[in-house]
Amino acid sequence: MERDRQFCHDSSAHDSRRVSANGVETLSRLAAFVVGLILVGFICGCGRPPGGADDNSSNSSSNSSGQKLPFDRQPGASGISPSRSLVPSAKKLPEGTPLPVRLHSTLSSASSHAGDTFNAILDEPVVVDGQTLIARGTGATGRVLEAKPGDALEPGYLRIVLISLNLEGRRVTIETSSIFAKGGHRDARNQAPSVASGGNPRDRDIVFGTDRRFNFRLAQTIDLQ
Repeated sequence: MERDRQFCHDSSAHDSRRVSANGVETLSRLAAFVVGLILVGFICGCGRPPGGADDNSSNSSSNSSGQKLPFDRQPGASGISPSRSLVPSAKKLPEGTPLPVRLHSTLSSASSHAGDTFNAILDEPVVVDGQTLIARGTGATGRVLEAKPGDALEPGYLRIVLISLNLEGRRVTIETSSIFAKGGHRDARNQAPSVASGGNPRDRDIVFGTDRRFNFRLAQTIDLQ
């Protein structure tokens, strides 16, 4: 009987130690699991960029891949800024601006033909709103629109215009009023053809000598920029 009791006591002690060992092992596993979760959460939190950075990155990406804003555009091949059209030009010559010039060569109705060109220079500076936009001595180019030599019946005539200005090496196309002149004397024009026919036809040509001064006017506004 005493042996049976001793056996039962040893069995209970053994079971008790086994249960205790199992509990310790379970707690160790649980602790390891919790520590692992904490480490994973910490690593994920450190590796994630701030929300603002994500937004900025997203905005930058969308701006770079999408259409650029107007102030991000580059000038075209011509070198003109896209915003240049928004800025009013300070170098405009309005319609009607006088352009006084002097001829560099002689023009005659006897030798000129429609389409011929001639050279001249500005005899006065062109001033707009107190600002000198074209200096005196600037080169100009003109064209003969009409030319007819004089004969025994009718006097010769010329019609001329300016077509361009030479501004610092740039050719600026312009449109101006025309100047028309007819040869012959005023009294000879009133004579009958039979009376006037006795004169020399050369006397009835119109001749513009070198340094002859003319005053043209712009027929439309031009931008000198």
